[in-house]
Parts: sequence; C-alpha cells; structure tokens
Amino acid sequence: MEKIFDATLAIEQAGGNEELARELFSMFLNELDEHRQTIKQALEHFKNGNLVDILWDPVHKLHGATAYLGVPSLRRACQELEALIKQEIYTDIVKATTMVFQEIDRLSHKGADVLQQDWY
Repeated sequence: MEKIFDATLAIEQAGGNEELARELFSMFLNELDEHRQTIKQALEHFKNGNLVDILWDPVHKLHGATAYLGVPSLRRACQELEALIKQEIYTDIVKATTMVFQEIDRLSHKGADVLQQDWY
C-alpha cells in the first residue's frame, strides 16, 4: 500500500513553507467529504448514460488538489480513475471510484494524526 502522506513533498509543494503546507492540508481534509459526495453524484449520472464530463470534472478537480498536498496514494487513485473515465468502461470506473473513496476514507481517518505529527 502506498504512503498516505508525504510531508517532504507537501512542504516542497508549498514552497518550503511548513505552516502553509499544514494549512493547505487542513483545508483539504475539511473538503474531502464534499469531494466524495460530488464524485458519488457524478457517478450516478454517468451510470445513467450521461456525459463523461460529468464524472471527469470532480475527479480532475480532486486529482489537481492532490498534486499540491503530499498525498501520493490518493493522487495515484485519482490518476487511475481519470484514465478509466477517458476509456468509458463503466465496471472499471466503478472499481476505481471505490479505490478513490477508500483513499479518501483512509486520509479522513488519519488526517488529524498527520497534522499532529512533526513534519521534519
């Protein structure tokens, strides 16, 4: 299983500013449930035959956020889901979405501990 959090990467992405990295990570943790709900709703629309863009947008937004936060496991799950959305294979998309949700859950449960840790 890939690392849930990489403090070095998070600080690096925040221009070497640990305080900013912590603030961004904290804000992201607060938004995780909203990301999950948006993706879940989009998946339902996709399931009903609507455009791929409906699912692509919220997944791409989450993936973009992960690029700046040092969350490699969630980032990889989002990357894989984006690739499958482009292929429009529903059963694989459902499996990949489950993986994204599992990573969101893992991060949600461990996030407070991560914020309490020494990042150096």
